Amino acid sequence: MLTLKAPEGDTFVAIVDGGASGDPKEVVAAAWKRFDPGLARRIRLVTKAAATEGWNEAWTVDYETSPNEKLVLFARAMRHGDGWTVVLARGSEATFEKRAGAIRKIGESLRPAGLKPEDFVGNTALPVDAARREQLKAFWRDAMAAYGVPGIGYAFIDRGGVVEEGGIGVKTIGKADPVDAHTRFMIASNTKGMTTLLLAKLVDRGKLGWDEPVVEADPAFRLGDASVQREVQIRHLICACTGMPRQDMEWIMTGGLDTPANKVLSLLAGMKPTTKFGEMFQYSNPLASAAGYIAGHVDYPRMDIGHVYDRAMQIEILDPLGMKDTTFSKAVAVAGNHADPRDIGMDGTVALGTIDKSDSIYFARPAGGAWSSAHDLARYALNELREGVLPSGGRLVSREALLARRNLGMEIGEAATYGMGLQTSRRWGVAMVYHGGAMPGYKTDWIVLPDAGIGIVLLTNAELGTSLLDQTRRLLVEILYGARLEASAVMKTRAAALRAEYAALIVFLELVSSNTTSR
Repeated sequence: MLTLKAPEGDTFVAIVDGGASGDPKEVVAAAWKRFDPGLARRIRLVTKAAATEGWNEAWTVDYETSPNEKLVLFARAMRHGDGWTVVLARGSEATFEKRAGAIRKIGESLRPAGLKPEDFVGNTALPVDAARREQLKAFWRDAMAAYGVPGIGYAFIDRGGVVEEGGIGVKTIGKADPVDAHTRFMIASNTKGMTTLLLAKLVDRGKLGWDEPVVEADPAFRLGDASVQREVQIRHLICACTGMPRQDMEWIMTGGLDTPANKVLSLLAGMKPTTKFGEMFQYSNPLASAAGYIAGHVDYPRMDIGHVYDRAMQIEILDPLGMKDTTFSKAVAVAGNHADPRDIGMDGTVALGTIDKSDSIYFARPAGGAWSSAHDLARYALNELREGVLPSGGRLVSREALLARRNLGMEIGEAATYGMGLQTSRRWGVAMVYHGGAMPGYKTDWIVLPDAGIGIVLLTNAELGTSLLDQTRRLLVEILYGARLEASAVMKTRAAALRAEYAALIVFLELVSSNTTSR
C-alpha cells in the first residue's frame, strides 16, 4: 500500500493492491479495512467508470457526507486481468481544490504494472481530411445526444488554414434556428489567452517586461500579502502560480454589468495566497483580470481601466486578427447571431438557461468575458500555430513573446503544464496547446497541435459540454496517430454515470419530501 499525504495533513490518497476478488465493492471494502479500519460510511453510489490507460474495468464508489463536513470521500477500483488496484481518497474540499493538479497527475499516471504509456513522439499526424472530420462530427453528435447539448460551433484547421467551419444543432432549445460558424457563444476563460497576447504585444514594444514587477507597472496594484505583492511580475498575473486561491464566490457574488472594473483591484487587495509562490497550480480569476486592466492602463494611462482594456483588445488583437464577431459587450452579442445557454436542473432535466447568470464576469472580463464564434476563435488558434504571423505575412507579435506565454509550467496533470492563459500537454507524446472556457450554460475549447499544424475549435451551449470537449482531445490522438480507441467508450460511460447520479439525487429529494410532508 502506498499512501500520499498532502502537506496540510488533512488529505490522503492511498493506492492499494486489491487482489483478485471479482466484486469491486468487496475489493474496495477490503482496501478501506487496510487503510482505515475505523471508517464507517454508507455508500451513496456505485457507478461504472471509464477504463483507460490499459485498465480492463473501473468502478467508482462514492460515500455519504454532510455539507458541513466539506469532505471529499471516494474510492476507485480498477482491474487489469485478474488483479484489482484500488485508489482511496479522503480529505477536505479546500485541499482537494488547492492541490487538484497533483491529484489529477496521480490518477492520469496510474497504470497496470509493466504497461508503458502510449508514446507517439516522432510520428507524423494524418491529415484532417473529410473522412476524419466526419469521424469527429459523428462523435460530437453522439455526445450531444448523450449530454443534452443543443448546439455546437466548430472549426477545423489543417496545415496552416481553416479547412471547414460550421455548426451542428440549434442555438436555442425548442427552436429550429441552426448554429453556424458565426454564431456567438460566451467563451469564458478562453479570453485569458487573448489577454496575454495583449501583454505580449506590449512586451514587444518595450512598454512592459515579462520580468517587470507589477507594482512598477501599476503602483496601485495590491494583494493581501505584501511579500507576494512585491514578488509578482507581469508574467505571473495569469500563470496560476502565485499561490492565490480561486475564490470565485467573491467576484460571482459582487459582480454585475454595472460593476466598475476597479472593483477587481479592490478584491485583490484583500486576497492572500494559500500556498507558496510557484509551489502549486491555483487558478485566480481576479488576478488574471488584473493583467488585462494593467495592460490597458499601460497602453492608455489616462482612461478608465475598463474602457482602455476593451479599446486595447479591439485595436491590438481583434482587429488585426480579423475577429469581427468577437465582443466584450453582452448587448451587442445577444442582439445578433448568438447561442442561448442550456441549463440543467437538480434532477437532470434540460431547460433553457438564462444569460444573466454570467453577468458577474463582466467587471472581470479580461479573465473570461468575451463572446466569440467558431470562425473568430479559429483565427486566434491559427495565430498560435503560425507563432504570431498574420495571414498577410505581417506580424501580430514576435515569436519569442508569443511562445513565452507557454512557459512557466505549473503542473496540472501528467505531462501537462499551465503557462499564461494557455495549457500545454505532451501526454501520449503528442504536443498540444489548448484552453477551455466555462460559464453557466457555455463550455468552449480550442486545441492546436503545433508539430502537426492541426487545430480544432469547439463551442457548446450546454452546462454538460465539458465531457464532449475533454474527449475530443483524446479522439484527435486516436484518429490522427492511431492510439487505442477509448474516447467514445469514455464519453458513453461518463454519460451513464451522470444519469445514475441524477437518479440517486431524485430518490434523495423524494425521500426528503416524504419525510417533510409526513411530519
